[in-house]
Amino acid sequence: MAQTRVEKVGTIYTRISSLIYGGAKAETEKPLWYTIYEAFPPKYEPKYDRATPYIPIRPIYYKEDVIRARFHKDCKNLDLINLSNKKYPSQTKKFLDTYNELRMLNLSDEAAYEQALEKFNFSSANVED
Repeated sequence: MAQTRVEKVGTIYTRISSLIYGGAKAETEKPLWYTIYEAFPPKYEPKYDRATPYIPIRPIYYKEDVIRARFHKDCKNLDLINLSNKKYPSQTKKFLDTYNELRMLNLSDEAAYEQALEKFNFSSANVED
């Protein structure tokens, strides 16, 4: 079975350029990115065999991520949310708002968490230990 090795011959830019230069593709059929690529070429040629640089990925955590994770771990039976409907915030958003309000009253993290759970009436049936 025949296989293609076109990606090893050149980049997509060089292949489109040769199609336009050879007349196989009309000048008016150029892709939109082609003109942008010519105006702003990349610093390094995007070849398949180029080694990728090692850039360590930094963990990004926000303060509320720990509380959100704990809430979702403790409360498994949450309602479904509709992300397209901005009118009604999710239960998690409501919980975080309540938690932050309680934290503003100088409560500890643990006390604010417990009171926020009580305020939402999450009984021991909904909360798993």
